[in-house]
Amino acid sequence: MKVLAFFALIALSGTLAAQSTYRWVDEQGRVHYSDQPPPAQARQAQEVPATGTRPDPVPGYAVRKAAADFPVTLYTAESCTDPCAQARALFTERGVPFTEKPVRSQEDLAAYRRVFGEPDEVPAATIGRLPFRGFEAAAWQRALDQAGYPRKGPSSK
Repeated sequence: MKVLAFFALIALSGTLAAQSTYRWVDEQGRVHYSDQPPPAQARQAQEVPATGTRPDPVPGYAVRKAAADFPVTLYTAESCTDPCAQARALFTERGVPFTEKPVRSQEDLAAYRRVFGEPDEVPAATIGRLPFRGFEAAAWQRALDQAGYPRKGPSSK
């Protein structure tokens, strides 16, 4: 009997988890979340179907949080063509906000060496406090994952 009750509970929990969540903005500009459909006068109403993963409650929040906690800086040089373009593309395609610092002057080079030491190699990046010298897409992706940047770029909602 206990086994039957256990399986019934599992089946019931699966149907409960399959419910959608609704997000909308009321007349006063307040954002609401509910398991009930929004009222007819709601603005920016959207249904977020249950997928088994937790949706981002505020679109872009994960990117803003990661950028605040682990800012990204890309160091480049005029002589760096393809690898620097690949580094820019990686950040752009993933939707990672970054600051680009071209190393042009002796002051720029001194600032670069304070972070990375020698030898001078670009592209280089800092993700939070972690320095990465030379473009290695897999290592940069892992660091972005660990910093909390979402894998896909910002949604076009």
